Amino acid sequence: MLTSPQFKDPIEYLRQGCERPWEVAIDPFKVAPRTYYVGNAWVGAYLLESSEGLILFDSTMQPQVYLVFEAIRKLGFDPADVKLLMLTHMHYDHVGGARVIAEHTGARIMMSREDVAFLAERPDQLFESGYAYGDFEVHEHYNDNEPVVFGDRRIDTVLSPGHTPGTTSFFFDATDESGVTKRCGLHGGIGLNTLGDDFLTEYGMPVTARTDYLDSMRRLRGLHVDITLGSHPAQVDMLSKVPLIAPDFNPFDDPSVWQWLIDQRTRQVQELIASSKLDPAC
Repeated sequence: MLTSPQFKDPIEYLRQGCERPWEVAIDPFKVAPRTYYVGNAWVGAYLLESSEGLILFDSTMQPQVYLVFEAIRKLGFDPADVKLLMLTHMHYDHVGGARVIAEHTGARIMMSREDVAFLAERPDQLFESGYAYGDFEVHEHYNDNEPVVFGDRRIDTVLSPGHTPGTTSFFFDATDESGVTKRCGLHGGIGLNTLGDDFLTEYGMPVTARTDYLDSMRRLRGLHVDITLGSHPAQVDMLSKVPLIAPDFNPFDDPSVWQWLIDQRTRQVQELIASSKLDPAC
C-alpha cells in the first residue's frame, strides 16, 4: 500500500492522476463505523452506508472513477447503489468524475449554490487542464441551517469559503454496533494554493478570499471532531496511519487533529496576509 505522497507541484499530481491513475491506486479502508475511504493516494473520496443506499463524498477526477468503483466493490458494495453524491467544491480533482458517476448510478448530486455559480462564471477555475470532463447537473444545494438527511445518516454542512467561494465542510456522526458515537469532520477545501499573491493577481481573484477563509476557520475551530477526514489524505497524514488499523483500535480517532489542522492553516493564511503586497480591500 502506498504512503502519503511527497510534496510536488499540483500539476504533476494532476498529470499523474489523469494519465497514470494506477500509480495512485490504494486499497479502501474504514475510517469510522459505516464510513470508508475510497479515494486514491492524492485526492480523497468517502463512502457512507445508509439505510437508503450509499452516499459518496467527492468524485475524484474522471480518469480515476474506475478506481473509486473498484474501491467500493472491494468493500463489498455495488457502485450502482450510490444514491447521493455530495461535492465539497468545484475544482476538477473533486468534481471531475461527477458526471460519469451520476450517469452510471443515477445518483443525485449536491453542491453549494456559490460554487455552482462560480463554475458557471469562471470555468477557468475548474483547472481540468484539458483532461476528460463532462458538465453535470446539480440537483440540490446545501443549507447550513438544514442538515442533509439521507436514510439514517445526517450530514451537517457548513459553508467554508476561501479555497473557492462555495467550499463546504461536512460533519456527521458514526455509531458502532455497541452504540458508541464518533463525530467525523471533513473540511471541504483547506488548500492555500488559491490564496497567494501570484494566483490572485494572475486570475483576477479577490484578495478578500483570504479574510473569507479566516472567518470560516473561526467558525469551524470551536466544533468538536473526533475523526478528521482529509479532502486530500496527506493533509492529515491519513495513509501512514492505515497499517495501524486494528479491530480494537482506530488510528483516525484523535480529537486533537481537527484543532491542529484549523490552527495550522489559520496561521499560514495570516502569514500570507502579513507578507502580501496586494491591497487587502480588493
